[in-house]
Amino acid sequence: MKENSIVGKSVARVDSLQKVKGADFCTDVKLPGMLHVKILRSPHAHAGILKIDTSKAKSLPGVRYVVTNEDAPRYKSGMLTYDKPVLAQDVVRWAGESVAAVAADSIDIAMEAIDLIKVEYEELPAVFDLEEASGKTPPVIIHPDLDKYHTILSPAARALDRPNVNYWWKIRRGNVDKGFAEADLVMENKFTTAPVRHAALEPHCTVVRPDGDDGVTIWGSRQNIFGLRTYMAAIFNIPLLKVRVVQPYVGGAFGGKDVNRDEAVAILLALKTKRPTKLVYTREETSQSLRSSLSIHIKQGVKKDGTLVARKMKVFGNCGAYDMGGSLISRACSHEAVDTYRIPNFAYDSYSVYTNTAPPATMRSVGCAEACWAIESQMDMLAEKLNIDPVTIRRKNILKEGEPNSVGEIVHSIGQEECLEKLIDLFKPDEKPESDGVWLKSKGIAIGNMFSVAPSVGGARVKVIADGGLEVYHGGDEIGQGCTTVIGQIAADEFGVPFDKVKVISNDTLNCPFLSLGSTSSRTTYIVGNAVVQACREAKRSLFGKAAGPLGVSDSDLDTKNGEVYVRAAPEKNIKISDLFQGYYGIPPGACGEYTEGGEIMGTATFVQPLWPVDPETGQLSPELAAEKKRLHAFYAYTAKGVEIAVNRETGQVKVLRCVAINDVGRPINPKMVEQQAEGGVVMGLGDALYEETILNNGVTLNPNFTDYKIPTFVNVPLCDNLVTDTANAPHRDGPYGAKGFAEGAMVGLEGAIAIAIYNATGVRMDSLPMTSERILKALKNKE
Repeated sequence: MKENSIVGKSVARVDSLQKVKGADFCTDVKLPGMLHVKILRSPHAHAGILKIDTSKAKSLPGVRYVVTNEDAPRYKSGMLTYDKPVLAQDVVRWAGESVAAVAADSIDIAMEAIDLIKVEYEELPAVFDLEEASGKTPPVIIHPDLDKYHTILSPAARALDRPNVNYWWKIRRGNVDKGFAEADLVMENKFTTAPVRHAALEPHCTVVRPDGDDGVTIWGSRQNIFGLRTYMAAIFNIPLLKVRVVQPYVGGAFGGKDVNRDEAVAILLALKTKRPTKLVYTREETSQSLRSSLSIHIKQGVKKDGTLVARKMKVFGNCGAYDMGGSLISRACSHEAVDTYRIPNFAYDSYSVYTNTAPPATMRSVGCAEACWAIESQMDMLAEKLNIDPVTIRRKNILKEGEPNSVGEIVHSIGQEECLEKLIDLFKPDEKPESDGVWLKSKGIAIGNMFSVAPSVGGARVKVIADGGLEVYHGGDEIGQGCTTVIGQIAADEFGVPFDKVKVISNDTLNCPFLSLGSTSSRTTYIVGNAVVQACREAKRSLFGKAAGPLGVSDSDLDTKNGEVYVRAAPEKNIKISDLFQGYYGIPPGACGEYTEGGEIMGTATFVQPLWPVDPETGQLSPELAAEKKRLHAFYAYTAKGVEIAVNRETGQVKVLRCVAINDVGRPINPKMVEQQAEGGVVMGLGDALYEETILNNGVTLNPNFTDYKIPTFVNVPLCDNLVTDTANAPHRDGPYGAKGFAEGAMVGLEGAIAIAIYNATGVRMDSLPMTSERILKALKNKE
């Protein structure tokens, strides 16, 4: 590390003061002549649309336009399968689907107009049960024309004999049947999860302004501005150059603002009226932003000493009515399953399944938290059955550096073992707490990982300012995670300038370099950070080229810090960066003399993390590519969690008394922000484990608000010294300054640790999330 390095220090977030004083979010955007948009949504989970009568709505004073499917482009969008229309076409497939929309002078008028639209429906049979829908002869085929939809999937990714499955992912390594035959103990279990809400405080919001060049400017509470630009340009057949997306401050996302919801409706009405439009979801509409439910079947075989010899998993993921990200979650469970433990024989099948429910989006940890819960729960069961210490069985099977994981990758920067050992040292799982009256106390531990997706592409542009400061442009989304601060620290370190000499500009497709997939998959520090490092070094090459003449040396002999370019071998021989701009501003040449060129000094770069091909039938990276250190993911981040809980034997209530969370971040760029992310991940994990569940009745959400949908509050979270976080030291050779992302992994492991602690306290195994007081109490009564 360099002396006085900015990287590795807990500098204050650059947006902190603005947010305290009052920042503008998308809902604060107001434009002259702006109309307000409201959407009529289907009350039915599955129904044919026979007739839509908009005449009364159109005649209401203050209504400027009403649209139905007849007015909308015929383009369908989606994540992997392009199946979602702008407005429902002939049929609705979930209770809440957009059927018609109104643009009016006020929100109240728009809402009144929505009530005046009359739709005649023919109700159709619906399917809600995940595994029933996934079958070869389901009661309802939700997309009869699925084979005709555009998709980016290969033919091998379709389960042709399962008509409601839009994505089948499989992994085959070794021979699982042989492995099970050689095992001394084989165990099989099923685990299920509920649909969980992203629960961002800020509702989804879109503001659209039609521009004079037949384009549009979109303000959105989004976390993937370039993805939104691409989709909207395609839907409306507008050149990318004419679609600009601006991202104000975002009030929480967690994956729920990565997908296309009804932005196209707001754009459609803006184009029809030639006036700005604004669409703000109600809390009830925002409640449809959720993570899919899962059904996880896991079978494992072990030797008497606890050595894993075989694992077989089958995962069913609820894709809802359309592919808005649910297709990825069931596959993503496999990433958790392949890279924590050494497994010689492995078989994995995941199915993304259409049902007549709200289309889910990806959510923080993208299947890894759920898969970890199932795997770690069963690892604990195996240890108990074999009479092996739960720490010992994990130590014995942890994947080590240089070993292939279950898809053939030779993974670098494996911090799993250090996470576990640090957890043991800080948490001391062998020290059992004493129960107190009706409160049964115990501990539990779990380990796991979170992947970062590939392929990934991110750009950066760095401009040197005349006074030695820097402007840094990048395409990452600042959604509250602090990427603007981290990017600024990296640039400051590269140039050796104080942090306050760097200004970071992002969140606008017009001015910023491209970033694929947006700020998702814990990737911004790694992808954009690398691009910033490269752009800084290109800018320095240009800077040194200008300074070499005045200093009488080769540009390869130079370095820079504190606004000066100096000769490395003789630091006293230097020149101020400001002097290199004097001629450009008409100032007497001074120190630069005849060598002054002035002009702009800039560096640009694009960092690419490639994706190497796998066998579509086995999911395996070839041995040749593995030998060349090629991989399927940008990186893996590892974690270990320990919780101490108390369970009330009379009510089933769980109190989390203490939590220790160890996370592998490669190398922390900003330790305080790492700590904050780690604590936030713990809170989300507690909610996932104990409280959060979207209750559905025939596809209709029964708890669409924060009164009935329970999220953890300060009352439920261990505070101060009872919430301990720390990091493992596993620098990544490809990461900027050794860093890699981890914020999603901060959530992984909490569910498993809590489930194990509940068992250790009560003797009951919980196989459904969330593990609510009611479910625990029922299990306790069934045990009696």
